[in-house]
Amino acid sequence: MGDVISEFAALMEEFGTTVLQLNAVIGIAVMIVIFVLEVRWTRSHPPHSRRMERASALGHVVTARRIKYWDDGITPDEKTTSWYHATYAYEVSGKQYRYKYLERAVPPIQIKLYYLDNPGRAFRGKEKRSALSQIFLLLFPIAAGVAVMLLLGVR
Repeated sequence: MGDVISEFAALMEEFGTTVLQLNAVIGIAVMIVIFVLEVRWTRSHPPHSRRMERASALGHVVTARRIKYWDDGITPDEKTTSWYHATYAYEVSGKQYRYKYLERAVPPIQIKLYYLDNPGRAFRGKEKRSALSQIFLLLFPIAAGVAVMLLLGVR
């Protein structure tokens, strides 16, 4: 039993001298702070759509009403799959059009749709960030934390 305790004490001492160095702790803290700041910044600055702005300037904005919706159901282990489908109807210049919805959120009764030239190719104003910017937003805090660790002299 004495050997196990002494081995555990030696392991904890090694952990404290190699992993929990002040430089590493500061680098990890920098990573966490930058991640938090990025999350706050991305929530307060959502991506905007130039297509949506152009369609709005042209006056090509319609309100579509949900005519039916369904979800993918419940799996055998009683968990919902959370994919909701819906069909929306809207009218432009007396002609009826339909829009298909597929999201993890319950479809609202009405949605605002935009179109540029063809009302049959309407889109929602929801835009996502590019893959390149998402990769940058993920890697930047890690790179900053590693740089701080290296500047402070982590071996």
